[in-house]
This record gives sequence, structure tokens and C-alpha cells, in this order.
Amino acid sequence: MTRPSATAVRLSSRHIQQGLFGVLALLVTLIACQQYLRWELSQTPEPLISMQHPVQTHFSAAGSRHAEDGALRMVDVGQPQPLDSAPREERWVF
Repeated sequence: MTRPSATAVRLSSRHIQQGLFGVLALLVTLIACQQYLRWELSQTPEPLISMQHPVQTHFSAAGSRHAEDGALRMVDVGQPQPLDSAPREERWVF
């Protein structure tokens, strides 16, 4: 199969001008259609739907219920201690 090379295909400035005009006409048509649809949708009344959303007045961590149970406690990594001992400084280990 032989195809003409890019140098064999001669594009004149008139072809480029016609192509750019076609792209511009398509773009203007698409924008006009969008604006017409937007105008049509704004003419129809929207149904009134009222939804009650609960208002959150404070932030609570997802694991806050577990921390209140007392079953989970922070324990030093190097020296395991019984749960009944006095609380020490908490350390985070990842």
C-alpha cells in the first residue's frame, strides 16, 4: 500500500482558512445550543423539595465510643502494665 507523504499533500492557506472557519462555526453552534437549553430549563418551574438535614453542633471522633468503654487504653510499648495501674503519658506507635 502506498500513501502520499505529507510533503506530497499540499495544503493551501485557503484550505486552512476554510477548516478554521468550519471549527469556529461548530463552536458557535454548540455554545448557542447550550445557552438555548439553559434558557429552556430556566423557564420550567422546579419542583419544590424540602429535605431536613440534621445539624451537627459538635465534632466527635469516630472511635470516641471505644475510648469511653475503658477496654482500650494506651500502654507503653517497652513496659507492659496492667490496666488497673495509674495512667501514664500516652505514646502513639504506628
